[in-house]
Amino acid sequence: MRDKTPINEDGQWHGHWEIYYDNGQLELKGLFVHNKRHGFHERYRTDGKLIWKGHRVNNEPFGFFEYNSVFGKLTRYYAQ
Repeated sequence: MRDKTPINEDGQWHGHWEIYYDNGQLELKGLFVHNKRHGFHERYRTDGKLIWKGHRVNNEPFGFFEYNSVFGKLTRYYAQ
């Protein structure tokens, strides 16, 4: 189920997307520009817990990313 599905004239993901699991929980939200992740994104597990959040530029991580794992919260910096 997709709550927001902006597509440009070329059929590419373009704009703010929110994608949900079948159980209704948010899976991913973020901005896409011509099919590439760009800007702030968040990804969640099926139980609603945050997996990671951070910025992307042309699909690649950029700047600080925060990950939640079995080892606790991890922060990583990505440079272009």
